[in-house]
Amino acid sequence: MQSTASREPLTVAHDDSAQDDLLAAVDLPSLEPSSSPRRAPSLETGVVRGTASGLLVELGGGPVLARRAKSCLVAPDAGDRVLCATDGDQVFVLAVLEGEAGATTRIVAEGDLKVHATGRLGLGAGDQIEIAAAREVGLFTGKLQVRAQAAAAAIEELGLVGRTLDAHLQKAVVVAERIETRADRLVQRAKQAFRFIEALEQVRAGVFDLRAEGLAAVRGENTIVAARTLAKLDGEQVKIG
Repeated sequence: MQSTASREPLTVAHDDSAQDDLLAAVDLPSLEPSSSPRRAPSLETGVVRGTASGLLVELGGGPVLARRAKSCLVAPDAGDRVLCATDGDQVFVLAVLEGEAGATTRIVAEGDLKVHATGRLGLGAGDQIEIAAAREVGLFTGKLQVRAQAAAAAIEELGLVGRTLDAHLQKAVVVAERIETRADRLVQRAKQAFRFIEALEQVRAGVFDLRAEGLAAVRGENTIVAARTLAKLDGEQVKIG
């Protein structure tokens, strides 16, 4: 007959210290659940309520501060319906879906903006195109063509540097207080030329040659012809008086 002690289960003691040392030596990620799990990115539409100190967008959960995504070049205005992306605590405005009818659409980029096309680039408008810059507007091209029915330019200072100027005009009117022309050679050709000078006209030249195929007349209330060395009158007939 077996004793009661022999029928009791056998208990084996385990030493867990070696297993704990092995787990401590291996850099395993913590398996403890995060107290605030990261929210998955989502898309949501909203309405812009203000733009004074950042974009205030009304979403389903209430108003939030949002940033305009870099790809969203259209600047939102108050009242516009926008598409937003929520990533954690950040909200980005991806696109402006619709705005007030007839309102101006403004394309705004932070920093420099370059538009590049490998082919042709066209810019058109049904009414008017305006180009404004606080400092400078530059045009750099191999050939520049400007066609317009009428043109007006108001420029305080104008500097023009070039090799050749070819102008074909039916009429040219220049009004200025002072005009100075400097050239190595000046040639003027005209069928008729008229000069009306109210005060004084002076011509100073090394050699002055005046020729007329027909009549050459010099009239004045007082006429003086003076020569330092020689004064000559030559003609088939010379009449004085």
